[in-house]
Amino acid sequence: MKPTLKQTIRKVLKENYTENYMFFSNLKQMRRQINMILEMDPNAIEEILQNGHDWADDHVSESKTNLDQVFDFFKNEMEKNSEYVDFEEVYEGKKKDTQLCERGINAAKAKYEVYPSAYANGYAVQVCKGDMPDLSGEKKCSAPYCN
Repeated sequence: MKPTLKQTIRKVLKENYTENYMFFSNLKQMRRQINMILEMDPNAIEEILQNGHDWADDHVSESKTNLDQVFDFFKNEMEKNSEYVDFEEVYEGKKKDTQLCERGINAAKAKYEVYPSAYANGYAVQVCKGDMPDLSGEKKCSAPYCN
């Protein structure tokens, strides 16, 4: 049974008001809205997006990027000794102990406010592989990423 708008408003008003209540309130509101969007007809949404409203996709992508950075920040603050895990390698059963090259790390630290993070480490790997330029603007592969 879906809660009515009145029930939702009551719940929001009853939320615990801490010093950072807006932070948690905003997260809960985002979760509610995401769940509501996911319950909508995907075909109808697809049609709307294709009819000149692709800005909505851009906004969701930007929101995801921002939320990823907040998540990574809190995760790193709570687990100071955590390290980046390439989940694709874990799922394939190929976890490697590949170290990031110094060029990649420096380029990622310069590009991203939060380091380490999934985005920053992904960028560092691309620099180490030679797919993205380092701080000097040079693209070159660094061991152990080169064949």
